[in-house]
Amino acid sequence: MKKNPAVTDATRNKFIRAFCTLYAQKTISKITIKEITDLAGYNRTTFYQYFTDVYALLEYMEDEIVAVGLQKIQSIQVDDPDFNRQFVIGLSEVLQEYDYFASFILQNDVHFDIFQKIKKTAMPFIMERFQISKVDTKAVLILEFYMTGMWTVLTHWFAKPDDLSIEELSELICGIWNEGLLTQLKTASKQHYTKKRFFTSRKAL
Repeated sequence: MKKNPAVTDATRNKFIRAFCTLYAQKTISKITIKEITDLAGYNRTTFYQYFTDVYALLEYMEDEIVAVGLQKIQSIQVDDPDFNRQFVIGLSEVLQEYDYFASFILQNDVHFDIFQKIKKTAMPFIMERFQISKVDTKAVLILEFYMTGMWTVLTHWFAKPDDLSIEELSELICGIWNEGLLTQLKTASKQHYTKKRFFTSRKAL
């Protein structure tokens, strides 16, 4: 009898949630399948229907985020003048869509592995967008700087999304890309100083 896809997804997600809870308390090498199944409310046999071991579960989580992220990126038109903004929003939507385990992953070292996978799959598309040859060393290094910086900004933002809206975040990243880091840094500092003076003045009234 065929399994109901919705039931299958729900069961798999329970294992993932249980794993995330345990991973927040200990290293992956110390997490047992029994702990995961007990917390998820299933037996070992059910677990093995989805994953071969704990590491396979983690890899599934990573691959799921990468696959959806790549799908978002590839949906952007290569010649879209608003490419940078759409790129940032697309990746942020992936993090929000998988927030129940993305937030956990990004707070651990494994987020670097996910970034490497995203970069590996997305790089050919980005290079096509900017017409960059893989033998153009300087251009490739600039692109590496761009993608690494953007991923770092996104992961920091995801930890405190209320500090900036996604629109403000995309504006910031696009500003760094289009106008340069130092220009944006000066603008941000000036805005912060002005805002601080405004609230200080209001308190004095």
